[in-house]
Amino acid sequence: MKKMAKIMVTGASGLLGRALIKQLGQNSQQQIIACGYSRFGPNIERLDLTQAAQVSSFVAKHKPDIILHCAAERRPDVSEQDPQAALALNSEATQFLTQAASQHGAWLLYISTDYVFDGSQSPYREDAETNPVNFYGQSKLKGELVVSDAQQGFAILRLPILYGEVESLNESAVMVLLNHLVDTAEQSIDNWAIRSPTSTADVAAAITKMIALKQAGEPLAGHYHFSAKETMTKYQMLLVMGELLGLATGHLIPVTSPTDSAKRPKDSTLSCERLVSLEIESKVPFRIGFKRALQDSPCAAAYLKVDNVRS
Repeated sequence: MKKMAKIMVTGASGLLGRALIKQLGQNSQQQIIACGYSRFGPNIERLDLTQAAQVSSFVAKHKPDIILHCAAERRPDVSEQDPQAALALNSEATQFLTQAASQHGAWLLYISTDYVFDGSQSPYREDAETNPVNFYGQSKLKGELVVSDAQQGFAILRLPILYGEVESLNESAVMVLLNHLVDTAEQSIDNWAIRSPTSTADVAAAITKMIALKQAGEPLAGHYHFSAKETMTKYQMLLVMGELLGLATGHLIPVTSPTDSAKRPKDSTLSCERLVSLEIESKVPFRIGFKRALQDSPCAAAYLKVDNVRS
């Protein structure tokens, strides 16, 4: 009889973590160990990843086969304002988890970001030179180096900007754009930075396939990229959202220069060759993925005061 896999998920109460728990929960051959800190509950164990002793004893107690490290300080502006807090979660916590995984023989998958690149030479292959332009990217790159230096056959999965089922709009830098549609005052919107908005459900499905390959003996190690194929600016995303919702976009003024307080890469589009070679690739267009995310997010429907989304 096949052994039940024990999968530990950090950041289980977050945007990507919840999508992963939902996806992994469909497999009865897996035991999920969900961890959170600020948001925990009956099915999520409280774990402070910044405390080495807590992390070590938690992994020793539960003995997971796989650790999916989704927890992170993911907001570039917040990372710039409080670099120590960003470093504690994005780098130091990763060090503690990596040490515990190495000690107890677990395979670690570290979730990273396209922001490790400077955006000047896209699309970026998995082996492309990194050069983050803000502290968020720097802190995530430090985490990557920790995982690579462990030399335990661990893997790093870089992702672009994400959207999906949310409990509040500000969980996602894509979903929060809906505020600009509701506020009909004239507003300047970034039409400079090129992004690849990607569905968390799509990412969760990809990670589930990676786990299946790993369990089947595929030596998944090193850097991987996963991303939706469409590229668009925030302004272009809003045009699609407005069309889907039947809301006006004429008050939105496209701006062709950077608008964020923390510097962003202009175009950090990812090339996903390694996963594509394993028959893992995104097939969810933004229009369809965003429509699903809206339908799965009651807070968005209530906020927008719309009953349905246009096909």
